[in-house]
Amino acid sequence: MRKVCAKLVPKVLTDDQKARRVGTCREFLDTCEDNPAFLDDVITGDESWVFESDPQTKRQSAE
Repeated sequence: MRKVCAKLVPKVLTDDQKARRVGTCREFLDTCEDNPAFLDDVITGDESWVFESDPQTKRQSAE
């Protein structure tokens, strides 16, 4: 098994990154206030894990 991909979130943010996050959150809140149905169009996703398996190798190791 091997891990294919994972998104890492930094624990320590620069001042510029913090300011961008605050600005983005304010825009999001303004949009939600102007259009409450906005959240109906939001698509979320979660982390996916993909595992690789070879049935032939499993049979060989069982012998």
